[in-house]
Amino acid sequence: MSGTSLDGIDVAVCRFGSKAELVHFHSTDWRAGIREILMTLATQHEVDFDLFSRTHFLLAQEYARAISETLESAALKARDIRAVGLHGQTVRHLPKPETVVAGLPPVAATFQMGSGSALAALSNIDVVSDFRSADVALGGQGAPLVPMFDYEFLRSDSVDRVILNIGGIANITWLPKNARPDDVIAFDSGPGNMLIDSLAKKYFARGFDKDGEIARSGKIDNTLLEQFLSDPYFKLSPPKSTGRELFSENFLAIVYQKISEGSLRKEDALATVTEFTARSIVESLNLIGATDKRIEVIVSGGGAMNAYLMDRLNEKAPFARIVSSDAFGIPSKAKEAIAFAYFAKAFVEGIVIHLPKTTGATQRVMLGSLSRAM
Repeated sequence: MSGTSLDGIDVAVCRFGSKAELVHFHSTDWRAGIREILMTLATQHEVDFDLFSRTHFLLAQEYARAISETLESAALKARDIRAVGLHGQTVRHLPKPETVVAGLPPVAATFQMGSGSALAALSNIDVVSDFRSADVALGGQGAPLVPMFDYEFLRSDSVDRVILNIGGIANITWLPKNARPDDVIAFDSGPGNMLIDSLAKKYFARGFDKDGEIARSGKIDNTLLEQFLSDPYFKLSPPKSTGRELFSENFLAIVYQKISEGSLRKEDALATVTEFTARSIVESLNLIGATDKRIEVIVSGGGAMNAYLMDRLNEKAPFARIVSSDAFGIPSKAKEAIAFAYFAKAFVEGIVIHLPKTTGATQRVMLGSLSRAM
């Protein structure tokens, strides 16, 4: 798994039965220069197509390196692994259909960089990749997909639950007690760590705001916060998805301007953006009617490590018991990687786990494409 936060590659070695068992977890940073290239490809409207094409294969090399490191540290061989579930690096997510050629039907699109076929050849392990395209082709958002994992492993017979993942983008899964597939609601609530990390890097030379320490020292600018929350995305009903296409450097332009002119302190900017993440999550709970009952919120992803962000969520959602996915045997930092391992297992076993209601697709379909090893 490598997500929108662009903080590296996570590899989870798993076994699956009635529970998801994490055998080993390994995370590796992007090597020098790659993150910057990926940021350019993900945010620029016009890119060098030679660079785009070569990076597609470069990422396969990087994923192969991460897998090799993982197997070595786990004392495993390639032959011990049944399949790799490769998410790839999203550089374009365009779920709203638009016309490409006059007179032809409009099309939606999504692209996750990192060749599955090249990775299968380099790792000598079968690879299942391209999990989003079939859903998009059938009118779905192509995201979020992790709710399929949430439904299989985190639903409850007795408790209403929201499964919250805070990566670069935050997404939620609503699992009412005794949920059936059609009861599941899932969507991207808005930014997770993405905007926080951008400000931490730009103004404090940090990859992220550790424990939210900088944000905690600042003061929330409520006028700016309400301006953020007025974005049309938050008024859309699910299914819906978003990404760096919306919550990019352009979204932060007003913050940069205010800091430059001296009307906003850098610490206050981080406090405001962190509050924005918390508020957009809570507003999403309200959107699905989860705020008028006692619920459990099970949190995973890098944002779960941000103590200040968790404090803000607890204050804004007093109706919820907020707990880490670690309490359920699913380490929060590894959850998304575990999920895509599970999706690979489902594909190779011919199990359709697609939840089209959560994405808006017109029908259930097998998600993924298989690339055979040598």
